[in-house]
Amino acid sequence: MSSDPISLTVGISIIAALLLFHAMIILCNTAYSNVSLNRVLIPNSASKDKKGTLVEKILQKPFRCRYTNRIVNYACIIAGSVIVLFMPCRIYIALPIYIAVLLIFGELFPRKLAIQHSDIIVYKFSGFQNFILILFYPLVIISKFFADIVLKIFRQNTKIEMNRFSEEDVMSMLEAGQKSGDIKEEGKKMINSIFEFDDELAYEIMTPRTDVFLIDLNDSADEYIDQLMELRYSRIPVCEGESDNIIGILHIKDYLIKAREDGFENVDIKSILRKPYLVPETKNIDSLFFELQKERQHIAILIDEYGGFSGIVTMEDIIEEVMGEIDDEYDEEEFSLNKVDDSTYIINGKANLDDLNEELNIKLESDNSETLGGFLIDLLGEIPTEDETNRVIKFKNFEFTILSVKDRRIENIKMNILPEQEEDIEDEEQ
Repeated sequence: MSSDPISLTVGISIIAALLLFHAMIILCNTAYSNVSLNRVLIPNSASKDKKGTLVEKILQKPFRCRYTNRIVNYACIIAGSVIVLFMPCRIYIALPIYIAVLLIFGELFPRKLAIQHSDIIVYKFSGFQNFILILFYPLVIISKFFADIVLKIFRQNTKIEMNRFSEEDVMSMLEAGQKSGDIKEEGKKMINSIFEFDDELAYEIMTPRTDVFLIDLNDSADEYIDQLMELRYSRIPVCEGESDNIIGILHIKDYLIKAREDGFENVDIKSILRKPYLVPETKNIDSLFFELQKERQHIAILIDEYGGFSGIVTMEDIIEEVMGEIDDEYDEEEFSLNKVDDSTYIINGKANLDDLNEELNIKLESDNSETLGGFLIDLLGEIPTEDETNRVIKFKNFEFTILSVKDRRIENIKMNILPEQEEDIEDEEQ
């Protein structure tokens, strides 16, 4: 603390002025970003007066506008922090209060306001924004000069794309566009998916090995031909002995051509297999997508850290991450929810917990499972057998009855939502 501190009244007055200035900059920055991307038109009269012309002039320099505003924001925050340090009050009380007020009134409130009224704000504050651009232009030029020197030292490109927007800017603009009705909910979801595309890993969207239909090279055609025709898959992984030993991909068109020549029972599958495309399960799906395109592959075999087969990812799986679910006439409905009464439902074991929670406005969460069937297996601590139908599991105010089990998977469940009450997890036989 300085021996000659700023008086409390003067300090608070300066900080209030800095916060107001900071809030106005945030207001302008967010509003101009929204208008730039969504092409929100200002009132027709504005385009004929000086303010309308000024708005268009500012919008033509988005990088300079954002860069200048950020420099001013940082300057306000630093100046306010220094003032707090020199005020005659306890720093551990004053600083948290300053930060809280800054976040609420200097950041969150003006951002929300700008998102909701961006087209009005750019018009009303055009003079203020232009004044800031002119006043701090020398500082922007100096800071850019030194930034370019640093970039050259590290051999980076110093030419900045003037119309480039950050992910945060785009997301703010999407929210504004949706609220104004310019962007539909489906469009927003698709753009959100594009931003999340490079963050997702292959194992997050894969079909797990337990759900993958495999052909064992050691099996006779009689053991799989009926299921092969029923499932109507175009490409099928083939193993030899163990499921971890994937030796190739069978293209059904190759199989049918060979079967027509030699007969189904005489087809030598091994001779017509295509080489499997093996990738680690931790691969980013954006990289995987372009690799599959380049290699002209439609299916990737995922390998875990121990070298075992963990699942498959198809081109359709990756595209669905952006476009949403793509169903054809052969796809089965996995999320099957049949309402018996207001509190009782018959549900498929493959139903996704997030989808179920959203559909019924309930809260079932699991760190280990994504499906309702997996969630119940976690509660049981064991895999139920096929003769354990009508087994009841109670969890909080939910009562689950296992209706059918097949291939070590819970297929169908009856869920009864009981009145809210605290109950321990119970497992009993009916």
